[in-house]
Amino acid sequence: MPVYLCVKKERTMFIYAIQHLFQKIVSLAHCVQGWAAALLFFLADYFAGHQFTVFFVLSMTLMDACWGIAVSVHRGQFTLSELARLTIAKLAVYGCALFFFVSLDRVADTVFSTSIVGAAIAAVEFWSSCGSMLILFPNFLFLRLLRKALTGEIASKLNISEEEVKDILKDK
Repeated sequence: MPVYLCVKKERTMFIYAIQHLFQKIVSLAHCVQGWAAALLFFLADYFAGHQFTVFFVLSMTLMDACWGIAVSVHRGQFTLSELARLTIAKLAVYGCALFFFVSLDRVADTVFSTSIVGAAIAAVEFWSSCGSMLILFPNFLFLRLLRKALTGEIASKLNISEEEVKDILKDK
C-alpha cells in the first residue's frame, strides 16, 4: 500500500474522531446535566490551586449546619427548610467572595488573598459553631471560656435577648 493512502486513511480517521467529539459536545449542550457538568468542570478548573481553601470553607459551613441541626433537635424546633435556605445562602455568599479573591489571585499570580479570606470565613463559621456547641454543652471548659463573647451569638440562635442568655448561662 502506498504511503499516500496510509496518510490519507489516518487523516480521515482523525477528521471522523474530531467530528464525533463535536457531535457529543453538542448533544451534551442539549440537556441540563450537560450544562451542570460543564459548570462543575469550569469551577473545578477555576479554583484549581485553591482546593484546600474551598474545601475548608465548605467543611466549616457544613459543620456549622450540623451543629445547628443538633441544637434544633435538642430544642425540639427542627426546621430543615430554614436551615437549608440559610446554608445555601451562606455557600452562595462565600462562593462569590472566594470567586472574587481567586480572580484577584489569578491577576496577581499569588494565593495569598484567597487564603486570608478563606481563613476569615472559616473563623466566622467556627464562631457560629461554638455558639451552638455552648447551647448543647454549657459545662465544657473551652466553651465556658467563651461564654461572655458568645452571648450575642447564642441570643440570635435562640431568638431571645442577651439578658436571658446571661441568666441561663449563670444557672449552669
